[in-house]
Amino acid sequence: MNISITDDKLIAAIANDDYISYNKLFVRYYSRLCCYAYRLLGEKEDAEDVVQELFLTLWNNRKRILVGENVSGYLYKMARNLALNHIRTRTNYKTVLDNREEQLPYYEENPLETEEFRMALYDCINLLPDRCKEVLLLHRVKGLKQKEIADQLSISVKTIKNQIWVSLQRLKKCLEVKGI
Repeated sequence: MNISITDDKLIAAIANDDYISYNKLFVRYYSRLCCYAYRLLGEKEDAEDVVQELFLTLWNNRKRILVGENVSGYLYKMARNLALNHIRTRTNYKTVLDNREEQLPYYEENPLETEEFRMALYDCINLLPDRCKEVLLLHRVKGLKQKEIADQLSISVKTIKNQIWVSLQRLKKCLEVKGI
């Protein structure tokens, strides 16, 4: 008799470090969440990045996350929030990195704050490990797709995704430490 395990039971097991349940939840929701994120982002690779980040966050915070009764709703809301953050991040990085010293960003009312942010961002990027920095700049500044970067650097797309994720997390922490 094959009884399907409920989402609630999977979440409870995940909170107790059950990686098998985590994988079952991943298999159950990955493609649906990718489709949902794709509708928000319009890019397959970005949607996969968002869903991968969702599941990494879920696993890393498994002891603290309180999902409640509607696991599906929680995962979709998390995917939506991460997709919106991705859009904001992509827009901010492209704006800041595309506007070099010769141009001020469009919010010129306080150029000192803009310059301070840019300097802090450059400092944080320079603190990244060389490969992470290279992957991040190829993806966020040059706009290359993950597959293109993987081909160019002769490494897997999964490695590219991981390095982008690690880079963004390190940048976020670095900017927080700098008070930006």
